[in-house]
Amino acid sequence: MKKLMYLISAVAGVVGFSTAANADISVSGSGGLVAVNDGAANTTNAYNSSAVAFALSTTTANGMGIAMSMGVSEGSGDNAVAVTAGEAVTFTTGGATIVVGAVDTVGAGTGGVGGVNNGDWIDISTVAATASTDIAVTAGDGFTLSTALGGATLTIGYVADAVNAGNAGDGIMNLTNATNTAAGGTVSMPFGGATVTAGFANADTAAESETSVGASVSIAAGGGTLAVGMNQASLAAGTATAMGATYAMSLDADTALSVGYNNTKDAALNSTTMELNLSRSLGGGASIFLDVLNVTGDGTPGTAFALGSTFSF
Repeated sequence: MKKLMYLISAVAGVVGFSTAANADISVSGSGGLVAVNDGAANTTNAYNSSAVAFALSTTTANGMGIAMSMGVSEGSGDNAVAVTAGEAVTFTTGGATIVVGAVDTVGAGTGGVGGVNNGDWIDISTVAATASTDIAVTAGDGFTLSTALGGATLTIGYVADAVNAGNAGDGIMNLTNATNTAAGGTVSMPFGGATVTAGFANADTAAESETSVGASVSIAAGGGTLAVGMNQASLAAGTATAMGATYAMSLDADTALSVGYNNTKDAALNSTTMELNLSRSLGGGASIFLDVLNVTGDGTPGTAFALGSTFSF
C-alpha cells in the first residue's frame, strides 16, 4: 500500500483546491492469473483480474475516526469493469465501530462453516451446491455496531431497506415504509482455549418472516486451528440446517493448507461440499495457490480446480 497524501495534496494545489482539509488517502492494487478446470462442464479456461482500491480516512478534533473506501475492478470471470464499495461510511469512537450504508445482515449464517477456497476464482466453474440456509434478507442498507463487552465482542445490525428501487446497497435508504428489513447480532468470546461465536438474525419481507440461528467453536489442534459449526434457519419453505468444519495449518513459514467440509439440507435439497486450499507466499505480495472444490448431492455435482497466482501492491 502506497501513501498518496503528498501527491494528492500537490495535485490539489495545482488545480486550485485548498489542501487544508486533506485526510489520509491510500491506494492499493491486486490482480491474478488463474486457470480453472470445471469438472462439471469439462472445460479448462485461463482468467485474469485486476483491481485498484482507494481508502480514505480522517480524525475529528474529538478523536472520532471516519473512513470510506472505493475501487475499480475488472471481474475475474468476464471483462466487465465495475466500481466497488463506496456505499458505506465507518465511524470509530470510544472502542466502538459503527458502519452506516451497505451492510450484510449480522448473524445470518453464523455457524455455517466449511468454506476455505478463494471462491472468487473457483466459483467461475459451474460446480455448485444448491441447498441453502439463507434467509430472505442477507444484505441491504442499514447500520452495524461492534464493540467490546468484557472479554467478548458484540456486533449488532439492522438492515432498514434491502430493496430500494430494485438495488440494495444503492446509497438510498427508505426509513419510512421499507418492506424488506432484517435485524441480528453476534457475540464472540474466549472459552478456555477455544473461541465461541453465536449469532441470530431475523428477516421480514411483505410475504414472510424467516430466522437464522447458529454457533461455531474454534480451537487450536495439532499445530493448526479447527473450527466446527452449525446453522439452522426457519424458512418459508421449511427448516434448513448446515453443519461443517474447517482445519487450517501452516506447513512452513510460507506455505498454508486449509480443508473444509459442509453439509446443508433444506426442505427440498441436500448438498455436500468439500474444499481444499493450498497457498505459498513468494514474497513481495505475490503468491501461488491451488483450490479444489467437490460437490455431491443436489446442485451441479463434480470437482473443480483453480491453479494460479495472485499479487497485491
